[in-house]
Amino acid sequence: MRPAEQLSLFTRRKTPKRPPAPEFHLQCMVADVLRRWLMPGWRWTHIPLGEHRTKATAAKLKRMGVNPGWPDIILLSPLGLPHFLELKRRGGDLTDQQDEFKQWCRDRKVPHFVTDSFDAAVAQLKTWGAVRAAIST
Repeated sequence: MRPAEQLSLFTRRKTPKRPPAPEFHLQCMVADVLRRWLMPGWRWTHIPLGEHRTKATAAKLKRMGVNPGWPDIILLSPLGLPHFLELKRRGGDLTDQQDEFKQWCRDRKVPHFVTDSFDAAVAQLKTWGAVRAAIST
């Protein structure tokens, strides 16, 4: 092996960073509000289903039961009632699976809200009673 080849075994190649997901910043801001202002008894999570994955990882997650169309934030009220918040990039549209999930919720009167606006997301969380009504954005 030539010295240059040996060196390449010990150095990392720099790969270009992918840009953040279009709604990444909106997601982080809403998560910060929930961390700080969530009302007692409420639970919430974000399950990252839309990230770039290798084909092998995508197949593994699908095999484990990941289904497309679920919203970005899942909240449970103190009574255990689900509430769903879907965050989109400015002007972004729902996928067919997301639209189908939204319609499933509406048919069953399960709270589901879609927005591309931080202010609208916080207003909806206040309407649901998930965060304190006194916070301002």
